Amino acid sequence: MVDAVEPAFKVGTTQYYRFKDDYRMPVGRYKYVHAFLREVDLRMDLATLKAYVSELKNCLNGAKKVIDIEGAWKIVFSLETRTELAFEPETVKRLASVTYFDETEDLSTYDRKHAKDKINKWNKSKSLDFFLTRPISDLLGLSGISITSLEDYLTASTEIIKNLAYVPPKQSQENSSENGRST
Repeated sequence: MVDAVEPAFKVGTTQYYRFKDDYRMPVGRYKYVHAFLREVDLRMDLATLKAYVSELKNCLNGAKKVIDIEGAWKIVFSLETRTELAFEPETVKRLASVTYFDETEDLSTYDRKHAKDKINKWNKSKSLDFFLTRPISDLLGLSGISITSLEDYLTASTEIIKNLAYVPPKQSQENSSENGRST
C-alpha cells in the first residue's frame, strides 16, 4: 500500500497523503469518495436536498388548503442559486476529508469523527491546501488560482448560501446512510 500513496500537503505537524491513483483506493473508502462527489456535484449534502424537497412539498400541499407559490419560488430560487455556484465549500471539505488522510487512519473505511476533527483543524489553521492539491484542484478547476481569489470565492459563496431566500435547517450528518465509522 505504501507505493500507492504520496504526500499531498502538511498542516501544522500533520502530513496528509493521497492515493497516486483513485483505482488503488480500497473499495471501503472509495464508496465514501463516490458519495461525497455526488454532494459536490449537487452543491449540497443529501440532508440539505431532502430538507428543500420537504419544504417545497409543504408549500405545495398547503396546511391551510392554500398553495404557497411565493414560498415554492423561494425554494426553487435557492436551489437554482446553489447549483450555479462553482462549488460549495462545505461539500468540498467533506470530500477532502476522505480523499486526504494522515498516518493514523484506517484506509479500508471512513471515520466521520476523525474526518470532522481534520476539517476543524484545517479551518482553525485557515489551511486551503486541500483545495489546491490534486485531485480536488483538478475536480474544481482551480489549477493556477491565487490564494486571494480562492479566499474571496469562499467568503462570497458562504455569504450567498447564508443569505438565500430559503435556507433549510441544519441536519445531522450522522443520519446519512453513508455514515462510515462514528467512533
